[in-house]
Amino acid sequence: MPVTKKNLFKNPNIGLYMVATDEVCLVPDYVREEDVEEIERYLGVRVVKTRIAGTSLLGVFVAGNSGGLVVPWIAREEEVRALKEEGIEVLVVKDKVTALGNLVAANDRGAVVSEAVSERAMKEIGEFLDVEVVRRNLAGMEVVGAATVVTNKGFLTHPSVREEELEILSEVFGVEGDTTTVNFGDPFVRTGIVANTKGVIVGEETSPVELLKIESVLG
Repeated sequence: MPVTKKNLFKNPNIGLYMVATDEVCLVPDYVREEDVEEIERYLGVRVVKTRIAGTSLLGVFVAGNSGGLVVPWIAREEEVRALKEEGIEVLVVKDKVTALGNLVAANDRGAVVSEAVSERAMKEIGEFLDVEVVRRNLAGMEVVGAATVVTNKGFLTHPSVREEELEILSEVFGVEGDTTTVNFGDPFVRTGIVANTKGVIVGEETSPVELLKIESVLG
């Protein structure tokens, strides 16, 4: 499966704006139709246009897997209702933190949730996504979701993540993974990669060396 390069709004940080699972991909509501068609072709899933908390930063606020999506309590009622009308299961998480996309990494087998998320919310997320969930930081960082991109094929994470942490992630997600950067040196790989088991999109600044690593793990 090839890795495709694409910017969104002339920005290589595509993971800030998009969220993909094996069932659906969320994009901002003002994305052009030609971009929607490309994304559907690359990822092999339908695209749903939306906003969360009135913003286009979907990747910052939303996490999930094939079972559904988790959104923060600041999501507007009409936004949540529209997602449900699209047939998407949605959990609204009431917690002190709201940037769930930056704080949760999940596939259909497991999830890692930042220590910034309360234990109560962690359990709620695990039950909703129907996966084993581990609450921990990575390499001393709370933003485990921004630092990690995971599918049901593999995962990639921040280059500062240690070998023993890679082993923990592999056990939780049930797939093998590695460390890398994206967009010519950005260590927060989720910001520059949108992927599922059907396709991978990366920001256009991604180097050939980074592309090789990404394709070998997620492709």
